[in-house]
Amino acid sequence: MALTHLRALAVGGLVVAGAVVVLAASDVRITPVVSEDRVFANFAAPDAFSDDVRAAVQSGLPVTITYVTELRRNSTLWFDQIVASAQVASSVKFDILTGMYQVSKARSGTVQWSETTPKEGQMRLWVTEFERVALTDTSRLHPTGEYYVRVRARDSLPRGFSLWPWGRSDTSGRVELPAIR
Repeated sequence: MALTHLRALAVGGLVVAGAVVVLAASDVRITPVVSEDRVFANFAAPDAFSDDVRAAVQSGLPVTITYVTELRRNSTLWFDQIVASAQVASSVKFDILTGMYQVSKARSGTVQWSETTPKEGQMRLWVTEFERVALTDTSRLHPTGEYYVRVRARDSLPRGFSLWPWGRSDTSGRVELPAIR
């Protein structure tokens, strides 16, 4: 009986360790910016452009990476409160015949910017970096509140069935918002 419990604890420990490794491997660099009485987020998520995404793009398959940016307020008794949220996306399509990458960026479903390049490195930067993603007015923030910005990225590649109850892992990151006075 004790051996069964020990095995269960070992398996549970491996699952938790695996989850920690997935989170540690994700790298989103976020810079919150407070300017003109608004809160913005600049971020770069190079890990969102994984080997699977690269292979899909090189095959000519159009790929979209969607980023959900949230401004949250820390809570000690319940889940952290989402104060504001913005969704942005970048899409890339490689034209195999011309060797050109077509990249576009959208905010709230509307294309804001589009460009082509033959350089893979340039395309990767365009797909994984965003600047001045507007979140909220500073008037909505309580001066003594503790806030942070969280960014999660998810690609559009199809995935198989998973027994993991929370879906596939996202690339994510978070950073504390400096005190607003």
